[in-house]
Amino acid sequence: MFGPWRGWVWTIEYQKRGLPHFHLLLFLKTDVQFLTPVYIDRFISAEITNEDDFIGQQLRTINESTMVHTHCVGGNGNALCMKGLNPAVVTTCHKGYPRDFLEETTVPENGYPRYRRRNTGRSFIIAVPGSGGTLTAVIDNRRVVPYSPYLSLQYNAHINVEVCGSVQAVKYVHKYIYKGGDRATVSVESEHDEIKRYLHGRYLGPTEAVWRLFEFDMHDEQPPVTHLSLHMPGQQAIYFAGHGDPDHIRDLIEGSMTIQMAFFSYNAQYEDGRQFLYYEFPEHFVWVQKIGWKKRQRGTAVGWMYSASPFQGERYYLRLLLTVVRGATSFENLRTVDGMVYPTFKDASIALG
Repeated sequence: MFGPWRGWVWTIEYQKRGLPHFHLLLFLKTDVQFLTPVYIDRFISAEITNEDDFIGQQLRTINESTMVHTHCVGGNGNALCMKGLNPAVVTTCHKGYPRDFLEETTVPENGYPRYRRRNTGRSFIIAVPGSGGTLTAVIDNRRVVPYSPYLSLQYNAHINVEVCGSVQAVKYVHKYIYKGGDRATVSVESEHDEIKRYLHGRYLGPTEAVWRLFEFDMHDEQPPVTHLSLHMPGQQAIYFAGHGDPDHIRDLIEGSMTIQMAFFSYNAQYEDGRQFLYYEFPEHFVWVQKIGWKKRQRGTAVGWMYSASPFQGERYYLRLLLTVVRGATSFENLRTVDGMVYPTFKDASIALG
């Protein structure tokens, strides 16, 4: 519905006292016109619908029940979205509601767009939370959460849709994937031990426990990311049992083949991959454990080399060369510039400018 896409990343956020939330970030094949107010208004709305037909009335009912921010209406200082530790003090909603009326959508350089919220006169009345129904408040476009009319009608659920046109917005979704599980500190006391021992544990709520028991997916990325090894000559990692036979360990060392070494080996044997850089290789070839690189038949992937700090010396310059030298066939080939073999990767990098 939003047009062609390049990839996505999604994850599940678990709630201690509620149902899980699904966060999805789509990377679209877009151009400059996508970040124009007219184009954004085609897909995203922050207004109570003005349509009076059957579909419009149905969408309005969904809006009122799922897509308005009412937690802090009437100055409810006990709402989680309200800043301040003392509910008696006048506080503000950290979600920014109620928003200001706005005649047209505007797109700032950083952050989310400010969606159109016209003063159309459309509103409805609700009971103020925590008042026991004795107080009421008027809800208008200033408290509507941005939504997709199509998705709201399709699923009749709270589905917040935003244009993520900045790094700050993209990081918001990724943090749920890489932050790990919730943590908890437990104090363990013993009558026979005067010293308190603290155990750092992982908090696992009931919804997440059920999710894992049923083996549902936790998160997903498309296209997949292939991690590309990065090591100096003879410094690849070898895994073996501590009590292993020395001859067997020696065979493992001699027969070890990392992704990086297999990249060199493939280019030395075949010519069809020599036009690609190391990190471009997974887009056209598939890494198969114990076999090596094979020509990709379907799908795609993104290559990601492990990072290297300038303080790591030669390893840093090795990585630098792999980002500019196409079709490298060996470590020595990487150090060769205009037919001359340089003694270090740093010297080769300088020679390449």
